[in-house]
Amino acid sequence: FQGHHTTIVQKGLWYGIILSVISGVLFFAGFFCEFYHSSLTPTLELGGHWPPTGIFPLNPLEVSLLNTSVLLASGASIIWIHHTTEGSQKQIIQAVSNTITLGIYFTLLQISECFQAPFTTSDGIYGSTFFIATGFHGLHVIIGSTFLTVCHLRQLKFHFTSNHHFGFEATSRYWHFVDVAWLFLYVSVYWWGAYS
Repeated sequence: FQGHHTTIVQKGLWYGIILSVISGVLFFAGFFCEFYHSSLTPTLELGGHWPPTGIFPLNPLEVSLLNTSVLLASGASIIWIHHTTEGSQKQIIQAVSNTITLGIYFTLLQISECFQAPFTTSDGIYGSTFFIATGFHGLHVIIGSTFLTVCHLRQLKFHFTSNHHFGFEATSRYWHFVDVAWLFLYVSVYWWGAYS
C-alpha cells in the first residue's frame, strides 16, 4: 500500500506463506497418520475393531456434508474474485463478504456438531483425534475468516490494485489450504471413521 514491497520483500513474503501452508499440511498429516494407524490396527483396548466399542460416530451425510458444501462454496467465491476485473469493485466486495459469511456459518455448524456429538475427547483415541483434528481445522477457519475480514476492510479503502494485492493473494492461498484440509478430514475422520 505504501510502496515498500520491493521484489525481494515480496519474494520473502511468499516464502513465508508457502512455509506456513507446508507446516499446516504436516500438522494435519500427523493427525491423519494417527487416525489411520489406529483404525487399521485396532488394539484389544479398542475392542479389536474400528470405531472402538461404545463409540457411535457422527453420520457423514448430515452436518459434516453440509459443512463440506459450505467450504466448497466459499472456495468457489474466492476463485470468483480471481476472475473479476479491477473495475468490478462491487463484485469483489460481494464475493469477499460471501466468503466471510460462509466461513462464519461453517464455524457455527462445527460448534453445534461438537455439542451434539455422542462422544467426547475422553473417549479414547477416536474422540481425542476427532476433536483435536476438527478443532484445529475450525481454528484455521476462524483465522482465515479474520484474514478475509482484514482484506475486506482494505478493499473498501481501495488498498488493493491489480498488481499490488499480496494480502489478498496470501489469504486466498490460506483459504484454499483450509478447504483442502477439510476435504481430507471429511473423507478420513467422518467417512473412514464411520464406515471402516
